[in-house]
Amino acid sequence: MCSWLASNFQRSACLSFPVVPNKVYTLVRDWRGGSTVKNTGCSYRGPGFDSQHLHGSWLTTICTPVRKDLMLPSCRLRLLRAYTQAYTHIFLLFKDSVHFLMPIWLGLIILFPLLFNCRRRVAMAAIYSGVSFKLKSKTTSWEDKLKLAHFAWISHQCFLPNKEQVLLDWARQSLVAFYKKKLELQEDIVERLWVYVDNILHSKKLQNLLKNGKTVNLQVSLVKIINERIAEFSLSGSQRNICTIMSCCQGILSAPALAIIYTAKPELIVALLSHLCWSSCRQPEGTMTAKLFEVIHLALDHYLRLQQQQTNPRRVFGDMTSHLLQPFLVLRHLLFEGTWTQPGQGQLRQVLSRDIRSKIDAVLQGGVFRHDLLSSYKEELLGHQGDIKIGVLKSLLTPMETVITRLVEPGYVKSDLHASVVASSVSLLYRLFLDSYLKEENQFLCFQALPRLFDCLQISRLQAGQMEALSLADWTTELLAIEQLLNSAATNNIYNVAADRIRHGETQFHFYRRVAELLINHSQAPVSAWFRCLKILMSLNHLILEPELDDLLSSAWIDAEVTEFRAKKAQEVLINTVFQTYAKLRQVPRLFEEVLGVICRPAAEALRQPLLASGPSTALCTCLLELPLSQILDAWSLVLEKFQSLVMPYLHSDTDMASKALSLSSLLHCIMFNMQTLDNNMPLPIIRRTQCIMEKMLKELVTPLLGLLDLWSPEPELWQQKVSDSALLLSYTWAQVDTTLSLHCSQYCSLAGPLARAAPDISSLPLLLPGVETQLWKKVEKCIAQSRALSRYCLEQLYLQKVKRTLMQTNSQSKEALQTLRSDTAYILDSSRDCFSQKSIAAWDRQVSTVNESTYPVAHWHLIVSNLAVLMPYLCVDDVRYVATVLFRTLPASKAQESMAHSEPYVTLEKVSTALLHSPLFPEMQSLYSVFLTCVIEKCSSILCSGPHNDLHLLSQQLPWLFKKDYHTVVAHWETKLAKVGSEGIEPRGEIAHNFLSMVKSGFPIKLDEEQLEGLLQLLDVISTLRLDSLLPPHHVHFFFLLFSMAVSTVGHCSCPLALQFLVTCYQLLSGLQRGRNGRSVFRVMYVSDIFEVVLTSLLQASTEFHVREDDPAWLQLLHVSGLFLEQLMQMLIQVKLSLVLNFGKITAFLSRYSKGASSKELKIQNLQGRQLLLVALTKLCQSLEPCVKERRQLLEAPGALSELLQQAMMQIGAILQLCLVPGTTGHRLPSVLLSALPTLLNVDLSQHLREGEPQIAHVVDTDATRLSHVTLYQDIYAQLLEELPSLSRNAQSFQAALQFLTLFLSAPELHSKESSVFDSIFYSVRKVLTGPSIPAPVTQDSEPHLEALLTQMFEAGTTEHFGMVLQSVLQGLDVTQAWRSDLQVVLCAIRLLTLLLKCPLSGEKARLLWRAYPQIITALMLQHREACQEQPVALVVVEPILDVLAVLLRKGEETISNPHHVSLAFNILLTAPLEHLKPLEFGSVFLKMHNVLFSILQCHAKVMLKAIPSFLTSFHRLLFSVMHEGRQKDKGSMDDLPAVLECARLVERMYSHIAARAEEFTTFSPFLVAQYVTEVQKVTLYPAVKNLLQEGIYLLLDLCMDRDIQFLRTSLQPGARDIFKELHSDYLKYHKAKHEGEKRYTA
Repeated sequence: MCSWLASNFQRSACLSFPVVPNKVYTLVRDWRGGSTVKNTGCSYRGPGFDSQHLHGSWLTTICTPVRKDLMLPSCRLRLLRAYTQAYTHIFLLFKDSVHFLMPIWLGLIILFPLLFNCRRRVAMAAIYSGVSFKLKSKTTSWEDKLKLAHFAWISHQCFLPNKEQVLLDWARQSLVAFYKKKLELQEDIVERLWVYVDNILHSKKLQNLLKNGKTVNLQVSLVKIINERIAEFSLSGSQRNICTIMSCCQGILSAPALAIIYTAKPELIVALLSHLCWSSCRQPEGTMTAKLFEVIHLALDHYLRLQQQQTNPRRVFGDMTSHLLQPFLVLRHLLFEGTWTQPGQGQLRQVLSRDIRSKIDAVLQGGVFRHDLLSSYKEELLGHQGDIKIGVLKSLLTPMETVITRLVEPGYVKSDLHASVVASSVSLLYRLFLDSYLKEENQFLCFQALPRLFDCLQISRLQAGQMEALSLADWTTELLAIEQLLNSAATNNIYNVAADRIRHGETQFHFYRRVAELLINHSQAPVSAWFRCLKILMSLNHLILEPELDDLLSSAWIDAEVTEFRAKKAQEVLINTVFQTYAKLRQVPRLFEEVLGVICRPAAEALRQPLLASGPSTALCTCLLELPLSQILDAWSLVLEKFQSLVMPYLHSDTDMASKALSLSSLLHCIMFNMQTLDNNMPLPIIRRTQCIMEKMLKELVTPLLGLLDLWSPEPELWQQKVSDSALLLSYTWAQVDTTLSLHCSQYCSLAGPLARAAPDISSLPLLLPGVETQLWKKVEKCIAQSRALSRYCLEQLYLQKVKRTLMQTNSQSKEALQTLRSDTAYILDSSRDCFSQKSIAAWDRQVSTVNESTYPVAHWHLIVSNLAVLMPYLCVDDVRYVATVLFRTLPASKAQESMAHSEPYVTLEKVSTALLHSPLFPEMQSLYSVFLTCVIEKCSSILCSGPHNDLHLLSQQLPWLFKKDYHTVVAHWETKLAKVGSEGIEPRGEIAHNFLSMVKSGFPIKLDEEQLEGLLQLLDVISTLRLDSLLPPHHVHFFFLLFSMAVSTVGHCSCPLALQFLVTCYQLLSGLQRGRNGRSVFRVMYVSDIFEVVLTSLLQASTEFHVREDDPAWLQLLHVSGLFLEQLMQMLIQVKLSLVLNFGKITAFLSRYSKGASSKELKIQNLQGRQLLLVALTKLCQSLEPCVKERRQLLEAPGALSELLQQAMMQIGAILQLCLVPGTTGHRLPSVLLSALPTLLNVDLSQHLREGEPQIAHVVDTDATRLSHVTLYQDIYAQLLEELPSLSRNAQSFQAALQFLTLFLSAPELHSKESSVFDSIFYSVRKVLTGPSIPAPVTQDSEPHLEALLTQMFEAGTTEHFGMVLQSVLQGLDVTQAWRSDLQVVLCAIRLLTLLLKCPLSGEKARLLWRAYPQIITALMLQHREACQEQPVALVVVEPILDVLAVLLRKGEETISNPHHVSLAFNILLTAPLEHLKPLEFGSVFLKMHNVLFSILQCHAKVMLKAIPSFLTSFHRLLFSVMHEGRQKDKGSMDDLPAVLECARLVERMYSHIAARAEEFTTFSPFLVAQYVTEVQKVTLYPAVKNLLQEGIYLLLDLCMDRDIQFLRTSLQPGARDIFKELHSDYLKYHKAKHEGEKRYTA
């Protein structure tokens, strides 16, 4: 068949008229129908034949060149039509054969331009007739139509007039016919039609056409079908084709030219939004959530723009309330609750969720609360016409009622969600109402909306006793809504008490009273919002809550059961607000009367929480500290009176009354401990009244309560325990306050007598409480001996008080007094030794009233630790050991436990012990400190000795310090050892060193496993927190050998990371220990050379067992810390000049045994780690010896043996380095250890070379090069470093070592190559480093001094031309075209180079060359800064270095910059530098740099500053205003950023002081500076600390202001600013001016 077609095509092409195509058309049609076609050479039936192998031959035949000139145009047209029809049928015939379709398309593409040269429109009409005919044909199957339509869309050779519109219309008409039941299609065909439409809508081809202005019209019928399908999906959840339909909708809305079909008919977009929102709300778990919300986002965008263009408010309001309000509110509620932002199938991005919520808010505000609806709201809510216009609004008179009706209407959402949606929507609608209509004249209108919306809540319809009608979740939701409503009213100042009473008959007050009654009658203490609502009401007007004040105090504090943390914080804020409010009203006694009434009324006391837990106690203390003493005395008397009259008579056998007594006692304790103390300036009536109350309390309350303990039974009842707690608490409180008053007020006469007595009599020692007999106290102590609660704690406090009173007596050092002090301190410790072993120990909130059996251990330990400084001198040895043991046992066992302890808001045992461990006073308590160290040593020794050992007796002889358990034995052992060295000349050093060396070489007997290592690491963490630099010599030596034994123990069987961490910690602690004052005492027991040999031998053996890479960070850290320890040993050896030649000789000999014959195969160190260790040791040896030899040479001493030892060490380093550089031993990069050794080697070599060649160096130049030992090595390293310098820059240590080597290499001309310039090579390499993007900031900062040294050496060695080259490179990098090319690294490189250049000491022609280029530099910096500030976000990575280099330029150019204009350009940079929208750290950094620039101008260019004072002050005000903005009190967020803002405020204050110091220049401007500050400060509420700093600076400016300036400010400032200025000036006169005038009196 195919060959026949080919031959007929070829024949027809050669004739002048088409005779074949019609026949071809017929044959193909018949053959496609399944008939056998004769004479075609094809014996297959139908379209199932195999055409795979026939393509090439017939296609080639078809494409044979034809004679176009032999055909007439009419023939061409007929032939074209025939061929088109034939090709269409062939396409449909072979549509399933991919291999056959491609030649068909190619044939059509080739034949069309090849055969016919007729006009373009004729051809288009011909092809269109074929495609369009088949698409409209009823005989063509839908499968074929879809494939043909797809082909027509994607083919560039299918020319149809308005093809896009034709194909879209065909698909639309098909879909419309199907959904209108005019056409029957299979489901897959419908789906493919939707996919076809979707592909067209999302195709780049259509997008490009629309961009180019081509019009493609979508018919309304298609959009209506889309809306209907989405509506069907939202109602029934039908998933048929919905994903594709959503994609089509997204495609339409994404293209503005297509989306006009929606925006032209607002009802379409309204319906779409409604259906989309309902779809998302009713199918929240759908698989197409992301797509659905993207469409919603697009639709909201379009509707928002459409809404803003609408001029008919009635229509917009009607659309919103009828169709969109309910779905919008439901959707917003679900989004706010995070329905789709939780991990799951339909997860939604947080940003998209937030954007949709904000757009819904905007649409609601623009539709429901339009500005042109204000008159309707006024008419409805205020009940009068106002200035309403007759017209479009005449029938729209109840908008609020319409909104509320739609809001509370049932049925539009599930019943379990309805209340939540209403609650969340009420606060939203009110907020939007306020945003739209809140003005000063509309305040009452804004209030009138509040009751209407409040009535929508379920809680508003509750009657008394209906609390069970709502669940806890419902209560939480409703109360959150009420809180938001009240908060909106409060923050917008809607409620004015006077205006409400005078103008509106207390309408607002009555509403708030209704809310308050509702809240108090339905107490919800577990919900934090309940407390916050009451707090807002109290802030609005205390009279709102005052009628129910007793119920408020009961339900919110005294009888409230609050356990949740947020609820506790909210409760604390509420109580604090109540106390602060009544304190301002001077009605605290009235408040206490209500509190006492609630406490004393009948209640189930067992169910009450402690009255003064942490939160309420903090609030009460804050209030009491600010109250005048007279009010506190009133409250104190009131509590005493209630106690005596209502509680005391009924205490016997009444547990409830005993509990009330304890509550009142804790209240008395809080009042007495937080009142202002008396002093000699107090009015005498106040002092006498205080003394009378104290006497009355002791005689009528404390003593009778103690007397009740006479009735104590062997098994005390609960009421007796409560009475004892109350009696002891009041006794302790009275004694403490009595002592404090006696100390501060000499006119107060204590019943306990004067504090200081001269009589040494035993009777003069203070009693626990005056007037209470000793026998009674003994009985009291016996009664509470078994107590583990408040009474025990208070008795300990009484004994502590007795100790303090004894110490204040004149005879405190007498024998009797000391005996009493020891017995009292022993009682405090011995009273509860077993409390730490109890099972349940709870955290304590530091409130005395909350001490119980579970919190008592913490309270007891806190009491001991916080008073250790007082107790320590009188503790016996056993007590000291007890305290040390408890301290050691209660420390956190790990870092995780320590972090958990710190996160605990209350006090724990671990917190107290950790605080003592870190206290600076702890090392001062020598006895406790020593015993604690002994505890740590014992634990370490027990772990070290717990492993398997062959001979424990031998080990005890070799390492005796591990087996000395007793503290005194340890001290005596080492004191004996140390004494022998000094007196008898016997040297025990050799014995210990011999034992260590023999054990290390034969395998150290202590072998640690991983469990032991972890235990030791925890102990080492404890040791690391101690101050080891103040130990006594015996302890120092003992600790040294303990750590030394750990460091040389065998750890090879453990995991490498753990073993390396252990060794690193050991050597860090050894280094810290040896920096102490008694570090030399170790050398009296063991030689430095022996320690060196033991350490290195141990590490070399351990290195063979570590399977780590040579560049592993843990291994490199071990090399570093061990090298530091060895270096420290040798430095101490040099400092004390302890047998230098002997020790260094032994060290060098030991090292030479390993490095001798380093290049031979007999080298002892075969592993690379061992060679690195050896290299580190040799490097440290050279670094220690070289300064010593140099110093002796400067003193003209004979070089002697030390110089020879240095020469030997240098040769050994060179040999090891050459071995490490043998190919195959390392990678291509130089190892960091090798790099660290190179500068040392070259430095030593140069120093030796100069010393030996100094006499002849001026004459014999050729022989100098031979004097350096390793010339080839240096040159090879130099060449390699130039290549590797950029990669080395990522590591600070390696990079610094490389820079040091290059600096030394520059200083040795004999090493330089004559073929290339060393200056050029090093400069290009350094510039490449600075241009690299991957240099960490810390590396750059640490390496800056080394870069500076290298450049300094380069400029000294280089010529002026070399310097000019560097300067030219800087200028090229600063050129603004670099910023235009976005070549950021080139710009940064130039700035860094310029910074380094300015820090180098320059003189002569080089300095002149630099400052001649200054104008070009400052201009380039200004342009670069401008470009960086225009980027979004601002390129701080460029701005900050520019500010840094600008400050340096201005300081360095103080004497050389002559043109004032060039300095003034710096103001352009300061005025555009970014200070807004920065993170706190970024703000602090930019602020500091701007301040430095401004300060440089002020200090170094005063004359320029005088001519540009406006620019200077504008720049300074930018800094001031930014500090005010960052230092304002924020509603949300933590105060973690406050320290950075305070630092900036200090800089502003400092600048004020510099301005004030230049009084002549700034006197005229000082009032304007003050005015600007006052005007700005009234806009914000600053943190007090920030405000104080800024005010201190303003005070300095007020010193410059004259009286006429002050008067000018008082009259010219605006009313609000004027009040602030009056307060500021008053404080200035009171605090600042008076203080300085007082100081002047004492000034000569």
